[in-house]
Amino acid sequence: DSATQWSNGAALNATLGKLEPNDVLVIPNKTYHIMGGIQASGLKSVVFQLEGTLSFSSDIKNWPTKDGTRVHECFFLENVENVTFTSSGKGTFEGNGAKWWGIPGVGYLERAENRPKLFEIADSREILVENLLFHNSPYWTFWVHGVDGLEVRHTDIEVRRTTEDSHSVIDLTAFNTDGFDVTGKNVWIHDCNVWNQDDCIAVKDDSENMVFERINASGVGLTIGSIGGSTVRNITFRDCHMHHTYKGIYMKFRDSDQPGVIEDVLYENIVIDQPTQWAIWMGPAQQSDSR
Repeated sequence: DSATQWSNGAALNATLGKLEPNDVLVIPNKTYHIMGGIQASGLKSVVFQLEGTLSFSSDIKNWPTKDGTRVHECFFLENVENVTFTSSGKGTFEGNGAKWWGIPGVGYLERAENRPKLFEIADSREILVENLLFHNSPYWTFWVHGVDGLEVRHTDIEVRRTTEDSHSVIDLTAFNTDGFDVTGKNVWIHDCNVWNQDDCIAVKDDSENMVFERINASGVGLTIGSIGGSTVRNITFRDCHMHHTYKGIYMKFRDSDQPGVIEDVLYENIVIDQPTQWAIWMGPAQQSDSR
């Protein structure tokens, strides 16, 4: 119920705020209903072990906001170092996004991009994420930016309106449900599965030295962009399979006073199986989200 969601959220925020180096926070194997706005900063050398499910509230009306308007993210960390997110099974961040997406074709007009990201880390270093599932995010699923040193392995993202083995017009109205979005340097994401309704992976501005490999991805592409006024370099996508994806390889640029540069990029051994739209697209960004 609503009271439990708020009390669980408050308890998790309080616990995160008390973590010391070498602490391990274990979330047992059960489902915890929780309000968004989970946040912490400055954590160092801690482990977040999620054995169960954090099921975020779909109570849009009472969701906490930053300024009375913009919603807080579901889970947000900043300025953390040497932090591990792990599970002995498949710990789950459940976004319950359908309520946020709204009625197909209408929901975006109501809320646009004012929806919470499921998992965000800012300005941090040496992050490991493994053995997790991120499910039905309201907005971007996994957004790690300004990072130096990130590894993600054996971690899955799933965002669906239906169970169809394709990206139907109905499914695609879950706009902006990006998969792994990253900026920074020294990133390795591997052995993961992504099925979503926007960019499966998006390498954004000011990024370098990243490898994405052995990923099953179906959505709006293995993407670099959108880029504007910055340089992205030394990016590799390797040994990936894209079953019934909407787009395959995707590089996109946005309007900017300064041109963007993408250099030293390799797409190697990418299998694109019956794409709905283009197997390869390089050009202007097409989605509604300008970022």
